[in-house]
Amino acid sequence: MTHVEQVSQKALDRLAVLVPAWQPQEQLNVFVAGLVAQGFGAVLVVNDGSDKKCSVLFEDIALLPRVYVLRHAVNLGKGRSLKTGINYFLNELREMDGLVTADGDGQHTPADVARVAQTLLKANGKLVLGSRSFAPGVPLRSWFGNSLTRQIFAFVTGAKLADTQTGLRGFPRTLLPELLVLDGERYEYEMTVLAHVCRLGSKPLEISIETIYIDGNRASHFDPIWDSMRIYFVLVRFYLSAIVAAGIDLVGFSVAFTLTGSVAASIIVGRLSSLVNFSLNKRLVFHNSAQVRGVLWRYYSLVAAIGALSYLLIRTLNQYGHWNVFVAKITVDSLLSLVSFSMQRSFVFPRWQSVHAAD
Repeated sequence: MTHVEQVSQKALDRLAVLVPAWQPQEQLNVFVAGLVAQGFGAVLVVNDGSDKKCSVLFEDIALLPRVYVLRHAVNLGKGRSLKTGINYFLNELREMDGLVTADGDGQHTPADVARVAQTLLKANGKLVLGSRSFAPGVPLRSWFGNSLTRQIFAFVTGAKLADTQTGLRGFPRTLLPELLVLDGERYEYEMTVLAHVCRLGSKPLEISIETIYIDGNRASHFDPIWDSMRIYFVLVRFYLSAIVAAGIDLVGFSVAFTLTGSVAASIIVGRLSSLVNFSLNKRLVFHNSAQVRGVLWRYYSLVAAIGALSYLLIRTLNQYGHWNVFVAKITVDSLLSLVSFSMQRSFVFPRWQSVHAAD
């Protein structure tokens, strides 16, 4: 071993690795032994309620040096396993500086885990992601799922990442306590964590790792339907305030139009929903800490612009396209709500402003 390798390995003893496992195969033992050989200070393996037939495997793993096996009595999900490991790390391994999470199903190599860990040591408190490339040869469901999720994630958070579903992540110790209270018990928890970090204005560092899919990723317990729905719900709920405001807007518009027959007056009445939208977005969606007066003028400038455009499009569809005015209203505002959300994210409640206010 060279002097550089010795220094590198010694640095890793300040970090721990967390590996959630449910119904693992023999490759988990090899993987954990590889992590130990890399020189990590501790390896936490969470047995998430696996069958008794896996007991011998976990017993063998527990005999390895610096390995701690934590156990759930029943299967609680990957998110809960990560929380269990994080909680143990914070309480029992207080001398360590950070935690790297990794999957034990063969998708990650000990060498890539070590590379993420080395980057974490130099990341100045940032989250580090081990990002895969989705080149030809990747299973179709994995390629499509990751591509779609990346696009939705970028729209909702404004952060463009190469791999939003990687389980190989490096966390500084200071970030971990706030992650324990986030929602999510299964695969959606990882998306919640990533969205939480990006909403606070701290874009993760990404390093390339090997893309490994064994037998079409057969060993993975990820359900492409139910688990995907959970993940997308995490992203959609950030857009929920727009749906709530749209409902209030439509009720106000409908009542006003029924009474006055005026599209312009009805749009103005409907826009009272902006008060709800502003409050929800500032506090819950974008976590903006700036003073209200500092962002209110930008918000209502956007409301005025969107309202004027909505009026022109509804009038055009109603008068020249002979659309029903309510159908035109729903169609136009559904499309404009995407524009409004994007502008609020980047112009009204920018991430840099939240970070500056927090500082």
